Amino acid sequence: MLRKRTSDKNPADWFAFAQERMRGVDVLWASEGVNALGIEGLQESVERYLKGFLVAKGWTLVKTHDLERLINEATRFDQKFAKFLPFAIELTEDFFAQHYPGDDTTNVGQNYEHLRQQAGDMVNLIQHMLPQYFPKPPAT
Repeated sequence: MLRKRTSDKNPADWFAFAQERMRGVDVLWASEGVNALGIEGLQESVERYLKGFLVAKGWTLVKTHDLERLINEATRFDQKFAKFLPFAIELTEDFFAQHYPGDDTTNVGQNYEHLRQQAGDMVNLIQHMLPQYFPKPPAT
């Protein structure tokens, strides 16, 4: 857990929160497979990576969980994000379907492995574009 004073204007803080959630999602997936907490954690991680990217580009923070909206914003800065639109739509739909009772969760998480792969691809793109926010670990 990040234990320091954080800022919603600091991309590094967004990325640290995102990385922590992604690590947790991967541990949960390995031990339990698809579940609501894993879907929520994946969505939250992707949301934070996107917000970190956008904040780094000078974007004014908008409080939203809608990954489609965030991908569209990111695409304004770089067209490479456009390929992630279907992924963003599906993950957002899964997130909201299982977030509160009352929706049909029959198909939630059915494409989890693909969603996780797409999330990893998007994270790699962001890390490539903004390497200054992803310091290399010390050599051992």
